[in-house]
Amino acid sequence: MNELRSIMVLDEDQDGALVGKFRSIVGRDPHVRLLAGRTSPVESGKQMLGFAVQFHIEDPGPGYGQYSVCTWSGWAKEKGPNQTIRTHWLLTISRLNEEDEWASMTTGCDTFEKVLDSPEEKHLSADREALEQLLAKSQSRSR
Repeated sequence: MNELRSIMVLDEDQDGALVGKFRSIVGRDPHVRLLAGRTSPVESGKQMLGFAVQFHIEDPGPGYGQYSVCTWSGWAKEKGPNQTIRTHWLLTISRLNEEDEWASMTTGCDTFEKVLDSPEEKHLSADREALEQLLAKSQSRSR
């Protein structure tokens, strides 16, 4: 879960492929979306990773298309109960007019904290109250 309470479930295979599901709490797409990416081998307790999610905006508004893509790139710290993933992200939104493309990208940072010991996809479709309970559980565990 990140600082804005968006949540993801990740699975890494032995070859470094990263797959999962992502649900943004702050974006305009409330649905669970597929995630895909890659990881590096662990070095000095850290692991590089990158992943992407395509979002579908059902009612985008004038001048905007229905899709956006966000990519995250960063570091995962050693696996364990307090694992964190620190990333920079690049969000590209669909602008229908070529002259508006200059304003189609936004960047930022996210820090994801491990909330559950084993991924449970049911939390991706949880309502806001259930996500708040999950966050409280995570915060009490890290104390």
